[in-house]
Amino acid sequence: MTTTSGGDDRAGPGRWAWGLCWVLFVSTLINYMDRQTMSLVGPQVKSEFRLDNERYGQILAAFSLAYAFFQVPAGYLADRWDVRRTYAGAVAFWSLAGMATALAPSVGALLALRALLGLGESFNWPCALRVTGRVLPPGDRGLGNGIFNSGAAVGAVVTPLVVPLLAARFGWRSAFVAVGALGFVWVALWLALTWGRRGAAIAGKGEDVERGGPKSGLAGPARAAFGSLVVVAGLLALGAFRFGQTAIWWSVAVLMVGPLVVARALPTRWLEGAGWAEGLGELIRRRRFWVMVVVSISVNVCWHFLVNWLPTYLRDDRDLTAIAAWVGRVGGRRLMAGRGEPRDLAVAGLTALVFLVADLGNLGGGALSRRLARAGLSPSKARGIVMAGCAALISAGAWVGGVRGDATVVILLAVMAFGTAAFMANYFGFCQEVEAQRTGLVVGILGGMGNLFAAAFLPVAGRVKDATGGFGPVFVVVGLLPIVGVAALALGWGRDPDPQPEGEPA
Repeated sequence: MTTTSGGDDRAGPGRWAWGLCWVLFVSTLINYMDRQTMSLVGPQVKSEFRLDNERYGQILAAFSLAYAFFQVPAGYLADRWDVRRTYAGAVAFWSLAGMATALAPSVGALLALRALLGLGESFNWPCALRVTGRVLPPGDRGLGNGIFNSGAAVGAVVTPLVVPLLAARFGWRSAFVAVGALGFVWVALWLALTWGRRGAAIAGKGEDVERGGPKSGLAGPARAAFGSLVVVAGLLALGAFRFGQTAIWWSVAVLMVGPLVVARALPTRWLEGAGWAEGLGELIRRRRFWVMVVVSISVNVCWHFLVNWLPTYLRDDRDLTAIAAWVGRVGGRRLMAGRGEPRDLAVAGLTALVFLVADLGNLGGGALSRRLARAGLSPSKARGIVMAGCAALISAGAWVGGVRGDATVVILLAVMAFGTAAFMANYFGFCQEVEAQRTGLVVGILGGMGNLFAAAFLPVAGRVKDATGGFGPVFVVVGLLPIVGVAALALGWGRDPDPQPEGEPA
């Protein structure tokens, strides 16, 4: 196994390797602050641009759709390029896109800038998982992934405490500038801490994926098949002038799902002329890969609904009168001085509380699977047991729409968020075992598929809200969906031979 900790591999990862996980945690925290800022200034954005919930959901979906599409090339490039420089460039790019949102003059500009944000942020998980896959052994990756992935929940905690106050005092556009600037601080930190020998060791400039000498190009039928997907996707994209963002979704779906279908249908010898096609052909013939597609979709739809719609649900579907009154009494003049409304601060505080519990899920879920593995279970069995328990916790969300008491609702939401985050920490460990030598590509495709369906679901959730006046039916769907992922994992994992740990000869 590749290691940069400077110690004996048998002794486990060193202090530097675990420290690097916390650097990745900070990147993920900033990643979520950038993406969640929009959901927290939603009322101001909807008011200024006169948007209903469905149209606002399309703005949220623009990020998810671009994020979904670009995770596949991001994963492929994370495997082939110097991940140290790639990671730094991606963070700088998405930070700049986030800051530019402050200048958006129209809904079209908002859509475009959210898409650019999604493009840049699509590199975070492929790059981070590529790094943890190189510095941690399989038994420790659940915890390592939980550490860096907990940045998502912490970001979702911090952002509601910061963004509403910035928006209230300086306007909603100022929040994008302040949050985006943090990314450039991280870039400087990352480059400084990965300088020299250790940085070169984690860079991994594609040495694991280059096989078989020079490539001469795809066979003619393969070029025709893949090329036809581009033509079909282009024709569907033209339908956006008539059918709007739905046509764009179908266009991206063709470009994402189509290559998987083509690579599975074609003989493998026709794919050997290009490294990306050969790698894709190998991946889609693994049962484990398709199992993880189902798992990814099930948990990503649930998580992204919480991240994007939770503040709106608390603000519009719950009364919160008593909580807002208490906030007003406690805050007193300070609230008025900061131009913060008690109700808005109550929403921000409850949102932060839910995601704080989710952060505990990231660390707790990873630590529990690690403990079970050290007690004698295989790493995959330990993760599977934890994920089954997590799915039971997530199902608590199905009851949210039918409960009246605000305190009970917050408890159910916290349990749901805890289970979702713990589920994802262990899901990433499974991703790294589909094929360790192509971790970036695997994570890119799986994350892309999950976000593709999340992008379709976000406007649907807004439409349900507009039609019924509440998110109750949506909570039932997202609360039960991860059970489908666990069922697929139980039935399909283990059918492929275990892949070799990264860096070890087959």
